[in-house]
Amino acid sequence: MELDNLNSFVRDENQTLKQTETGKKMFIRLYEVAKESNDANLENFCREVLELYEKYGINRHIEWKK
Repeated sequence: MELDNLNSFVRDENQTLKQTETGKKMFIRLYEVAKESNDANLENFCREVLELYEKYGINRHIEWKK
């Protein structure tokens, strides 16, 4: 792999990681809002999405307190 291609690949991978981090944080906040407002349907949806993050080990450094 050429150096330019490698730099592009690393940059793209870093952008993807930032996007998944943002997504996980968003679902954590939405989960908390759903719990506070007693919206069971939205709470379950967020829980399922967050469980997928855990199942595949994505963004483990971001804690989700169930």
